[in-house]
Amino acid sequence: MAWGTGSPSAMAVRHSLRLKFASTFALAGVVLVLIHAIAIHQLNRQQESQLIDQIVSDEMEGLLEQYERLGRLDGPPYRALQRYQVRPDTEALSLRKWFRASWLVQGFVARDDAERAELPAELRGLDPGFHDVGQGADRYRVEVREIGSIAFVVAYSVSLHEERGRHFTRALALSAAITVLVTVLVGLWLSGRLTHQIVDLAHRVRQLDGKHAGEPLERHYPEREVAELAAAFDGYHERTVRLLERERAFTADVSHELRTPLTAILTTCELMLDETDLSAKARSRVLKISAATTRLAELVNAFLLMAREEADGISGEVDLRECIAEAVESVRDRAEAKGLSLVVEQSEPVLLRAPRRALHVVLSNLLANAVSYTERGSVSLRSEGGVVEISDTGPGVQPDRIPELFRRFHRGDARGGDGFGLGLAIVKRICEQAGWTISVEPREVGGTRVKLALI
Repeated sequence: MAWGTGSPSAMAVRHSLRLKFASTFALAGVVLVLIHAIAIHQLNRQQESQLIDQIVSDEMEGLLEQYERLGRLDGPPYRALQRYQVRPDTEALSLRKWFRASWLVQGFVARDDAERAELPAELRGLDPGFHDVGQGADRYRVEVREIGSIAFVVAYSVSLHEERGRHFTRALALSAAITVLVTVLVGLWLSGRLTHQIVDLAHRVRQLDGKHAGEPLERHYPEREVAELAAAFDGYHERTVRLLERERAFTADVSHELRTPLTAILTTCELMLDETDLSAKARSRVLKISAATTRLAELVNAFLLMAREEADGISGEVDLRECIAEAVESVRDRAEAKGLSLVVEQSEPVLLRAPRRALHVVLSNLLANAVSYTERGSVSLRSEGGVVEISDTGPGVQPDRIPELFRRFHRGDARGGDGFGLGLAIVKRICEQAGWTISVEPREVGGTRVKLALI
């Protein structure tokens, strides 16, 4: 036996449209939040820097005014920069005296090189202008002004500003993380609403049977894009229903009209074979006519069966053992005429919910094909549960030819077999219609094996 189905293709990985919408929305939200957070952080740093410079400039003006008025500074000049520890009470105090930051400021006046040498080490040798001095937590913003030979120095501790900046950065990062989380959740919710109608449309399309027009899908969807998609499905379904109806009608009419002349041919062949004076050559020709007519009658019955049962959905409880026995008897004479042995192995009785005539057509066609392509040896049928396995000792089939064997008018091997190349196409179509699975593979010892899963 030389025929079968193509090897099953691997299922492509499908990505969720909803997750794509959600991830795109979330990514856009994350990018915007990060840009916004970075912009706010930079703006805050810039504003803090400007505020610090303004405080230092104001303190420098106060220092110049005090020196101009008194000719000296209050108290002895500091020889080391003071260190300020930022504590909660310090921070609270700074809120009340934010613009009165004299408690964070130290002023110095150096009238000659000797006094410059007495300045704190961090302030010596600084040129006029603004400077950042200090390390770690002890950081200062320093302004140096020179008027004549006198150098005026103001050092402002920025530890409080930096502590506030760290608090602001943590709060900004936390708010950005919360915003990102909310964006992801909102994206999932919005994507669910966006894809809900598509999912619903897919569910309704899966329920279409191709046999009845049914209610139009378009009326269920108010959104224009989804409604257009539903209208396209409606049009396609209507065309499919009309096409299948014409096919069923044509198949039923042609099959019904062909049964009468085929019956007449078979009856005539039987009457001619009963004649005793018929020559051996003529008897051989009549047998060939009778065999071909029988095959054609089987095809016609199969066409009529598909047309009727596809339209009526005829299905009932059948005994698999009885169907196998009937199919085996239908090919027994042909197998014995070729000297083949039929081996049948069956397990316990199995009851199936299936169209009986369709099952008989499938089994008889598979057995007939096995007998046709097997010249010597045996054809065996083994059933277990709802799985039927048919094996033969025929010439087999090349693996690259297996995908083509269920095509119409295709014959698996030109070296043997009779028929019209339609039997396997009919088997394939009946299996698809009934939801059965059929697979074919070459046997290692020669021949072909077919597995038919009915459940």
